[in-house]
Amino acid sequence: MRVSCIIPTLGRGKILCDTIGMLLAQSHPPYEIIIVDQTESHDEVTRQTLTEWEAEGSIRRLHQKELNASLARNAGALAATGQVLLFLDDDIEIEPDFIAAHVRNYADPKIVAVSGQVLEGRRHVLNDLPAAAKNDTFGWLYFPQNYGKRCRTNWTMSTNFSVRKDVFISVGGMDANYPKGAFREESDFSQRFQGAGHRFLFDPEASVYHLGATGAPEGGSRSWISNKRIAGWHHCMGDWYFTFGYFRQNGAVPLLKASLRHFVLNRYNITHPWWLPLLFLRWLAAIPLAAYLRWKGPRLIASNPRV
Repeated sequence: MRVSCIIPTLGRGKILCDTIGMLLAQSHPPYEIIIVDQTESHDEVTRQTLTEWEAEGSIRRLHQKELNASLARNAGALAATGQVLLFLDDDIEIEPDFIAAHVRNYADPKIVAVSGQVLEGRRHVLNDLPAAAKNDTFGWLYFPQNYGKRCRTNWTMSTNFSVRKDVFISVGGMDANYPKGAFREESDFSQRFQGAGHRFLFDPEASVYHLGATGAPEGGSRSWISNKRIAGWHHCMGDWYFTFGYFRQNGAVPLLKASLRHFVLNRYNITHPWWLPLLFLRWLAAIPLAAYLRWKGPRLIASNPRV
């Protein structure tokens, strides 16, 4: 099984190189590693390391000016020559059998995509699925990324999922209307994926440890105002854009409740109530652009030949 690993990256140095090094040491070697680089200039050590790997044929590097993780994944997918696309973040730690864990699922021709486990912090694994996550309509909203059991799901996270290339292309890939690495970009893909009659197999053995904002403070496109739960404005826009597109399938109330809780009424903001009026206004201010982009239509592979 030929696996093309696709990693959008922005401003990462040693952490990106560490991630690539772990991929090169896999028991099931990747067929190719495609780095979609949105970085204007790397530090000297990173530049030299990437250049050497590229010269050796260990990686392929695409350069992209627009800071857009969804667009980068589409570019990587179109350039890939493997049968399966494995999408990863540039700030992860993996075990040597990680790719093998993804690949063995594709021995079943009925499996078209695998969503992997994502651990953070203390690497806690949750073995009991919350009741809300079992709902057929909006259960994906509550699916825990650190779940410990195999199951079928409509949830995925771009930090760690694989999909057959022909299926990814057939559903249009990612929607590049989500700027940078905006909130709900993966949810958008999973909803279109489900609408095409597909589901993910969640496999906890295909697990990554995500360093995130605290473990990888430099670089990245998922910017926050701080390491607290105060999101960048583009995340608010992405969430409204998703809501306008999918409230009929999922129900407006669950989506709006989840959005308000995430961007305004989260634990950090409630303990710092002076933020609440400003954050509520920031949340609402994202509506006009999100509505305009939804009216304009999604920016998918099929409708955007320049990708």
